[in-house]
Amino acid sequence: MQLEQGFSLAASPDVAWQAFHDLTLLVDCLPGASIPPGAAPPVPGADMPLLFKVRLGPIAAGFAGQGRITLDEASRSGSFAGSAVDAKTNSRVKGEARFLLQPEGAGVRVALSVDYTITGALAQFSREGIVRALAEQLTRQLADNLQTRLPQASDAAAATLGLAGDAEADRTAERCATASAVGVPASMPAGGRAGTPTDTSSIDLWSLLRAWLRDLFGRHRA
Repeated sequence: MQLEQGFSLAASPDVAWQAFHDLTLLVDCLPGASIPPGAAPPVPGADMPLLFKVRLGPIAAGFAGQGRITLDEASRSGSFAGSAVDAKTNSRVKGEARFLLQPEGAGVRVALSVDYTITGALAQFSREGIVRALAEQLTRQLADNLQTRLPQASDAAAATLGLAGDAEADRTAERCATASAVGVPASMPAGGRAGTPTDTSSIDLWSLLRAWLRDLFGRHRA
């Protein structure tokens, strides 16, 4: 399955691109993701271990695997390819996320394209509507968390991107309403540091599934 996502940052392309070189920062900003304790600091172009936690009702799945980020300095683009397995549910996920940074007004736009496959017990929850809602939630929280960790942008840049963000939010409001039921904070507390525990340590797929079903049947009744 392929998903197209994107977000804007109130920061210069240079500042945002440097953040993509800090893999510890990126992992710390992604809800549910973490680097195993004791692992060497990850660097672009090298294999990196990664953990990702999700909750499905009473089931707590912890995917463990590895991936690699490659960066193209000339085009300010790159990709993350990896695979992971949850031993408890015998579920496996494999995929690649490609990203491209482009100037947008006084800030920068990050375009994301994700290809993935899920096998095992959790594959039954990989319906496009559920996964798309989850992807939108994760993308919003990644953007919010990353924004708080970047050097403060000018008021003009923030205002410009704020207007663009409002327009995009209007276009995707119906899909994002489902994702809002995940129940994790929208952003990391200001001043947080890499490795600081937060409430974004796992994603509740069960809440997302129930909200998606309510939304689905609600549209059918209408």
